[in-house]
Amino acid sequence: MIKKILIPFIIINFSLDAQNSSNSYEELLEENPFNSMYPKFMAFESSEYFKTFNKLFSDETPIPAKEARLAAISASAAMRCEYCIFAQVKLAKDAGASEEEIKSAIQIAAEVQRFSTLLYGNEFGFEKLSKIINKEEE
Repeated sequence: MIKKILIPFIIINFSLDAQNSSNSYEELLEENPFNSMYPKFMAFESSEYFKTFNKLFSDETPIPAKEARLAAISASAAMRCEYCIFAQVKLAKDAGASEEEIKSAIQIAAEVQRFSTLLYGNEFGFEKLSKIINKEEE
């Protein structure tokens, strides 16, 4: 009888670029204090992720930075994240957003949430909603 033995392979994934961009954990924290929120074993990868994530608010995307920040304010308000609202309002202003644009983004979040509650609570249904939405497109 032949017995087969399966030997598992351990794959360690790491980014050489991420680890070479900062020589130590301390330097990584100096570069961006938010990296301290992650366990050391994943701080370098998290740092690289956030560099990529922040491109969403740059000229590299189809949505201009100001509009992206306004969308982030709307999402932050909807999820009621004090930290996010504080940061996104500051960053939106830095990107050129006015007080009126910021208030409008927050109002949009409030209205979407309000209407969602009405639809959900009244068990409105997708069929009825679809008929209304499609009728408006005509």
